[in-house]
Amino acid sequence: MFGATGADLFTGVGYSAIAQAAPLLVNVALTPYLIRHLGLDRFGVWSLILLLLWTFTSLDGGVSASLARFYAFHGARGDRTGTGRLVLGSLALFTALGLLLSGLCVLLAPAASLLHIPPQLRGEAVEVLRFLGPLVTLALVTNSATSLLQANARFRGLAGVTLCSCAVYAAGVVLVIGHGGSLTALAAVTALRFVVLLAGGFVLAARHVAIHRPLLPPSRERRDFGGYALRMQLSGLTVFLNGEIDAFVIAAVLPIRFVGIYAAGLQAASAVRSLPLYAFPPILTRMTTGFARHGLPGAVREFHRLQSRWLPAVLAYGAVSTAAVVFAVPVWLGPGLRLSGVVAATLLAGYTVHVALTGMRTCLVRAIGRPGLETRYSWFATLVNTALTVPLALLFGVVGVVAATAVGLVAGSLYFVVLCGRVAELHRQPIPGRWVLAIALAVLVAVAGELPIVGTGWHGTVPFMLAGLPAAAGLSVAAILAVQGGGPR
Repeated sequence: MFGATGADLFTGVGYSAIAQAAPLLVNVALTPYLIRHLGLDRFGVWSLILLLLWTFTSLDGGVSASLARFYAFHGARGDRTGTGRLVLGSLALFTALGLLLSGLCVLLAPAASLLHIPPQLRGEAVEVLRFLGPLVTLALVTNSATSLLQANARFRGLAGVTLCSCAVYAAGVVLVIGHGGSLTALAAVTALRFVVLLAGGFVLAARHVAIHRPLLPPSRERRDFGGYALRMQLSGLTVFLNGEIDAFVIAAVLPIRFVGIYAAGLQAASAVRSLPLYAFPPILTRMTTGFARHGLPGAVREFHRLQSRWLPAVLAYGAVSTAAVVFAVPVWLGPGLRLSGVVAATLLAGYTVHVALTGMRTCLVRAIGRPGLETRYSWFATLVNTALTVPLALLFGVVGVVAATAVGLVAGSLYFVVLCGRVAELHRQPIPGRWVLAIALAVLVAVAGELPIVGTGWHGTVPFMLAGLPAAAGLSVAAILAVQGGGPR
């Protein structure tokens, strides 16, 4: 497990970032290629399939989101047998859920004809929907393997096996799409990526697992796990209601190509938002270990140590990224998808405040076994989002839908700050004035750098990467000014 040094945490965050960034970077690189070869309508169908895949894997009863915490508890105590029972129990549950979902997908696949899908694509859409059940099963089982590596601080191994799976996926997509393959073949390539990640993950984690009878966790642990997972699922359900349901609303009322437009903006915003989130697995492992060894004071001590750095850094990163993504997305996908850039910026503004305020608090409440607080603030955000969706949609269309999501996230984040203050004495850490000035200057530098790139008329993955340089320059300015003023590094 993690030692007490900052170097251990920094190394874990680095490898965790590689593991989580690799799939996002591959998708960023492949998206222009997919749009060009599939066409926007067909890409819209594929985007809907991927959103359904994410939705079904997140609605698993909260099991995936809970495994890392319980694996970490067993790992902190050196209980390899307890870990093995949890592995077998999760695999059995995921397999049962997958079989149930596979049957539902076969029955409901013909309903795809009710969506605004061009007639020539409806048969292919129905076919790939029937493939969705096995794909979700593989994704769920893979979550158990990756959670096991995270909980035991095996971030280097996780990064390696993730890179291998992404390389297999990228090569398969290029091969399949380049030869005119169907969306079902594309789904098979996605399944192959999960198989590589699953096999490699369990091989690397084998030394942390011992299998002895009884094969399943004892009833007390099942009750504890079930209660924790239920609260995590309630929180996860709000993530669906605050985000992915937007795509299904769009699919129900607009042509399928608008799902692709929305998905491209969501992908850009999610990719940018994810960079700070790469720190979550090692931080959660560290806080959980501190709680297991020293109780609530140990976890709170870690919170205060990290929050003073987390808050200003995430706000600076988010402000610059929000300003830059409006220009970067059309550079990435072409001027016809400027709306995707607006969608991305609107979502990213809400994500920035949300991640800055809730990031360390989320790790804290999960580590101390109080995920119900996360559930409460998530549902509050969902209620605000629901109340605003219809009026903002009537005023601003698709952008209004995502604006309601952003406002709901901000409101929920502020409520979460209040809730966490009632559980433990968490010191308020206001942002120094020098950080505000540094962030404002960084945004100006980023926007000024994006305008010449937009003026070149270049489009594609390479220009998109080039569009990241002004944002990097702006962040460098913010970091230099803040550090010179004595701010956190």
